[in-house]
Amino acid sequence: MGLTDLETQRDRLRRLRILQVLQQNRPEPVGDGLIGRCLRDDIDLGFTQANIRTSIDYLAERGLVAITLRTTERWIAKISANGVDFLQGVGAKIDGVAHPEEF
Repeated sequence: MGLTDLETQRDRLRRLRILQVLQQNRPEPVGDGLIGRCLRDDIDLGFTQANIRTSIDYLAERGLVAITLRTTERWIAKISANGVDFLQGVGAKIDGVAHPEEF
């Protein structure tokens, strides 16, 4: 597995972990700072504000989350019904997001 493949897998896992945090706080939206604090122990995935925001944007483009606030200081998002379905294994699989069944 090359470096590019490894980073792609890390991106997929980051997106899954963000969905899981949003699911745990459903139906309330969650800010990017709180997401970062919830995931700070996932050292191998190297969460930063930039890659959290990039992941949230990616998930929003695929309809798995809704961004409820986007400013330079903070982003707030909540999981959508499609995101819940994805985590429960009844939604369509998305190549760019690790699927819970894989783990």
